[in-house]
Amino acid sequence: MRADDTRAASSRALPSRDFLRHHERLLRPPLDTWAEELRTRLDDALSTDTAHDPRAMDTVSSLMNKAGFVLACAGDLRCAQHLCERQLDWVAGCHRDRADAGTLSHAFQPWINLGRLHALRGDTRRAREHFALGTAAARQDELSLGPCVLPRGAWPAVFAAAPELRDVLWNAQTLETLKAYLVTGDIAGMATALSHLRDAVPPAWHAFLTEGEVLRLLHQGDAEEARARAGRENGGSPYDEVAFRLHAATAGAMLGEELPLRHRLVELAVFLTQVLPSRPKDAPTVLRQLRHLARLLETTGERRYALAVALHGLDVCDVHDDQPLRFGFLRTALRVAPGHPRTRAWKRALRHLTDRSLYWEIHRGARSGGSPLRNAPAFSRLVGAVERAGGPRHAAAVRGTGP
Repeated sequence: MRADDTRAASSRALPSRDFLRHHERLLRPPLDTWAEELRTRLDDALSTDTAHDPRAMDTVSSLMNKAGFVLACAGDLRCAQHLCERQLDWVAGCHRDRADAGTLSHAFQPWINLGRLHALRGDTRRAREHFALGTAAARQDELSLGPCVLPRGAWPAVFAAAPELRDVLWNAQTLETLKAYLVTGDIAGMATALSHLRDAVPPAWHAFLTEGEVLRLLHQGDAEEARARAGRENGGSPYDEVAFRLHAATAGAMLGEELPLRHRLVELAVFLTQVLPSRPKDAPTVLRQLRHLARLLETTGERRYALAVALHGLDVCDVHDDQPLRFGFLRTALRVAPGHPRTRAWKRALRHLTDRSLYWEIHRGARSGGSPLRNAPAFSRLVGAVERAGGPRHAAAVRGTGP
């Protein structure tokens, strides 16, 4: 491997800005196809009286959450914010119609999503205000989520309507808070947050705090301590064990380790290339772990294993598609094996993606200062469906908004 190639690969193998342990994440299929699918399903769901049918309300709420995510992926954070606010208005209206406190359980996810959008804009302070929910629920505080107000006595009905909500709220308080600091690069703020969270959240979430501490140490350059801390954690599942071993390997790469590190990375490659997620909910974790491992293998000069991991990542994407990660796996394959018999096929696949994928157009627009794809027909139709779901009120606030 040439020196300049090694330096380039090393820059790509910087510590992860995301958690590698298993938690709920969405796959990112082709954006326009995804937007059309959500719009069709949302229009179908609107044929039912969501205000008085809890199951229909569950469906519409889930589709609205995904609609906001799609608009954020499309680079239009302001429109994504308006969709979240529109959803909160819709929940408040359903609550008034039903006079049932359980309806307010649907307000939490769009409120958390607003916090994520603040984090993407770099406003960690405002983001934290949307994530400090687990403690509020434990104390059964009165809580305002935009237009949705939970009086102290509403919590039993909310949890009866959504028993899983307690975990969702602690997840937000723990993971989303720490992710916000990683996104903004505020490692000092992350250290303070970790200290506060350790005292605030239940023990079931402490493994995420441990991973956050390892990530903090890596990002501040304390690779030796990060490796020691990661090495003491095996996790509660194979996914967790792989996550901490990948962080320990990242520390080893930062410290300039060679042969022992290569052996550990090859062992991880042999294991992860045998993993085929059987559930879509597991695929985002597997794909991110494969992506990080491929970067580390490339950094250490293990090009054959980096290729094997990248190709396995492409195989997983064939079943559980995530287009941004598919881009990464194809680029890795082309870098580490430029003379491979399948190079032409990989180049064709990459050209096909760059010609057709909106993720590439968004990436290119962001780099050149171009505007997001708010006017693409698939997105405008999806926004219209969300407006119809919420009724006529405030529809103009969503339509045609931009940064």
